[in-house]
Amino acid sequence: MDSALEHNQVLQQNGLFTAADLEANKQGRYSPAQLKRFEEARNFMQYSANKYDNKGPVISLIFGFGFLVFAVVLYFVGVFDILRNTLGGLFFPVMIGALILAVLFIFVIVPRQYQASVEMARSMGTPLAASPLGEIQVIEARAEAYTSQGGINRRGHQSARVSHILQMDSIKFNITDSLQEAIQSKRLYRVYCVKDQGVWTLLSMETLE
Repeated sequence: MDSALEHNQVLQQNGLFTAADLEANKQGRYSPAQLKRFEEARNFMQYSANKYDNKGPVISLIFGFGFLVFAVVLYFVGVFDILRNTLGGLFFPVMIGALILAVLFIFVIVPRQYQASVEMARSMGTPLAASPLGEIQVIEARAEAYTSQGGINRRGHQSARVSHILQMDSIKFNITDSLQEAIQSKRLYRVYCVKDQGVWTLLSMETLE
């Protein structure tokens, strides 16, 4: 096992933090570089929200076209004929009911869900001046670093992409692949982090042995 000094240098070389970041975090402060990264990330979320805002009609048009194509395919493969023979006099009421549900889904539910996602992204892009970062948290534990096929996304939900995870006790962080390779599982570390908008973010770390 390499010395603590050597290992901490390796962590800084492979992680998204520097010795200056670590020193500031030890004092319970964010370094200027860290504040800049958070501000840039929030600006990007705000830009993304503005870019995709008020696109509900376009989304409805896409879903509507997809529904029309799906209905045409069902017609040509004979599904409607089978339903007509099976349902008899109920065929037209059932079709009208299905059409009403499809219209509600395409022109009401889908746009609302889409706009809700946009508003969530906008809230995540609130400037630091209006929504400051919380206090820096300190976790001391033996680390477990691994690659996950699922992982956790920005909203804290499972993601389909490959992610590199650092687990300290019950807390999980998304980290870079290079930092994941540098971390020695079961070694004792002190992690400086913050829970921002429901997601744990690793600020810096150091080994304690």
